[in-house]
Amino acid sequence: MYNQPNYKPFSLVSRRRIIQAATGSLAALVLSPSLALAESLRVEDHRPKLTVTHNNKDLTFVHPAYGPGTYADVKSAIEQDKLKGPTMAETASLIYASFDSSNRYSTEIKDIMGNAWLWAFTGTLYIPKKGAYIQDNPEIRNGMPFMEESGLIKKLEARDSSVRFVRFGYQVGEMNPLKLAKNPYVIGLVGEEGAEKLAKVSDKYEDKPDLWGFESVSKPLTRVSALGFRSLGSGLIVGGDNRGNVGNGRAFGIFEKTQK
Repeated sequence: MYNQPNYKPFSLVSRRRIIQAATGSLAALVLSPSLALAESLRVEDHRPKLTVTHNNKDLTFVHPAYGPGTYADVKSAIEQDKLKGPTMAETASLIYASFDSSNRYSTEIKDIMGNAWLWAFTGTLYIPKKGAYIQDNPEIRNGMPFMEESGLIKKLEARDSSVRFVRFGYQVGEMNPLKLAKNPYVIGLVGEEGAEKLAKVSDKYEDKPDLWGFESVSKPLTRVSALGFRSLGSGLIVGGDNRGNVGNGRAFGIFEKTQK
């Protein structure tokens, strides 16, 4: 702001005409501060994006991971940043790509799984004498997925791909990688492609992979999903029985192309 009350700065056009008249060119033209600022290069520091292949398409995660925190708290933090929480199938693709790479990001993901849980936002509702209803990105109430059988049945009847049902009779506990890839509950959690990816990851360890879940229940139970290792350099754990209330879990938010 100029302080001289009678001062009226020349417009850019006026100054250009004066200089052109005096010199015959624009070489001597001095830009006003506002124009100089507008022409300067503006650089933004973006968070690194980690892109993997998922169902034959690119899937982009944002680094660093959110957490540590509970299942609900980590998901809330991801969504506050306008990102999407990864499903179990999407997380399986991230893990698989990490084991096929050698960089600081893949090492970090392995370290997270060796020291804590990697949350995956796919819930399971176990129903006595029936089986497991599996839903991607279910609503969260009181820190847990809110899943009602009646609503899930309607989604299944409407062929909603976010919901699956697996009857009891599948194996839980330790198994070899091939059985993990063919396990109906694992396929329900992550799809056939994801089950194969987890099996290939687990095959890199001498210890057998371990499926944590329920093969029967006496009352309805809702649980969250997670991936981890027994310890660094040990066997893979596919978790489908977690309460989600431990505070050491992490997750990477997903950047979608519609986001800016």
